[in-house]
Amino acid sequence: YAGHSLGEYSALACADSLTFSQTIKLLKKRGSAMQSAVPRGQGGMLAVLGSDIEIINKILEKNKNIFNCYVANDNSVGQVVISANNKDLERFSIELTNNKIKNIKLSVSAPFHCKLMNSATKIMEEEISTLEFKSPKVDIISNVTSEPINETSIIKKLLISQIEKPVRWREIINYMINKKINKFIEIGPGKVLSGLVKRINRNAELIQINDLEDLKKL
Repeated sequence: YAGHSLGEYSALACADSLTFSQTIKLLKKRGSAMQSAVPRGQGGMLAVLGSDIEIINKILEKNKNIFNCYVANDNSVGQVVISANNKDLERFSIELTNNKIKNIKLSVSAPFHCKLMNSATKIMEEEISTLEFKSPKVDIISNVTSEPINETSIIKKLLISQIEKPVRWREIINYMINKKINKFIEIGPGKVLSGLVKRINRNAELIQINDLEDLKKL
């Protein structure tokens, strides 16, 4: 199992590592902590389209004294999301446009998965450390490492790290594909992750579960 960002908690619940009740409580705390880490309107996220992550990282490194931006999601080939405060995002957007790289400001209220989330990390570290996790019944592919994890102590550590680390979704899907997995079932809402998987491997078989009717069909 794998989940994108907060979906990793859903994956852990599906794998019986967390109970449903534990998961809901953790996600409520996580949402509140991440939302309050940066004052509303001061930070955001920018989608960079049609460029690969190596080029983006070179631009970030070259301009590190001009703006501080962070890779938040490596979603698929040609789709990377950046987090920063709004002023730095504006500077980065101008630099991308000058390099003829398409970019779109996302309608989110905070710069998730970067160093600006540090206060949320501290809150969640305290919250997660008090809970009892069980070993998952199947491997969980970690957002942070893009590799399988099943030891509860490591799961906890990586869930805490995940708040400030980029989601390595492209690498997660590539890991699965390299392990001969060719059928993916996305548990809703929507089809966003299926679209990302399709970008990574056009031949993947994709199924979406958005409601009880979809579940019955499966």
